[in-house]
Amino acid sequence: MPYVVRNSAGAITEIHDSPSASDSQWLESTDPEMINFLQRMKMSEQVNRTLSSTDYEMVRVIEDLVDLLIEKKIFIFTELPPAVQEKLGARKQLRKDMRSLNNLINEDDDIFS
Repeated sequence: MPYVVRNSAGAITEIHDSPSASDSQWLESTDPEMINFLQRMKMSEQVNRTLSSTDYEMVRVIEDLVDLLIEKKIFIFTELPPAVQEKLGARKQLRKDMRSLNNLINEDDDIFS
């Protein structure tokens, strides 16, 4: 038995299993408004998952873009805010460290061949 809370326009904004506020209203779970709200929430969650799954890729694109702009002397690294410089530097160092580790692992594989 879902209880809903509505905004000033009358649209459902929350669903609870018990009355959560004095203005909570009980609706049947088969009510078209309830179904519509749940479908919007599902779609919103799917969009959030999709955006989250592409965040890493976009970060990498932005890092590459910054490197390209610096390489082409469109701007200077030190013109970036200090916090941005630190984050980009830390990520660049992590990637360098990972490449070094991967090279060590690959070199060790040749020893046993």
